[in-house]
Amino acid sequence: MFRERLDRRIERRLEQLIEPHIEEWLHRFFRSEDGEALISEVIADFLLSWLAPGTKTPSYFQRTLIDVVRQMAQSDPDFRQAVVDALNPHWTRHPS
Repeated sequence: MFRERLDRRIERRLEQLIEPHIEEWLHRFFRSEDGEALISEVIADFLLSWLAPGTKTPSYFQRTLIDVVRQMAQSDPDFRQAVVDALNPHWTRHPS
């Protein structure tokens, strides 16, 4: 009984200390190189799970994704290449 009460008190105290800072820490992490790499990896895994090979007509998700990539590529020309690199980490670029 004592241990459970102590555990709850410690848990509540940690929440009080940590909770106000979590959002700031997450923002800082996701803006770092490690955070961006994690986001790229998660997005690549998500996209690969949705892009089923052998589908003749693109799904709504695929069309939306292509539109988003086109819009991002207009504002950041390196974005399209970053998507390709994330989806194909072993692919090497050949000079054009």
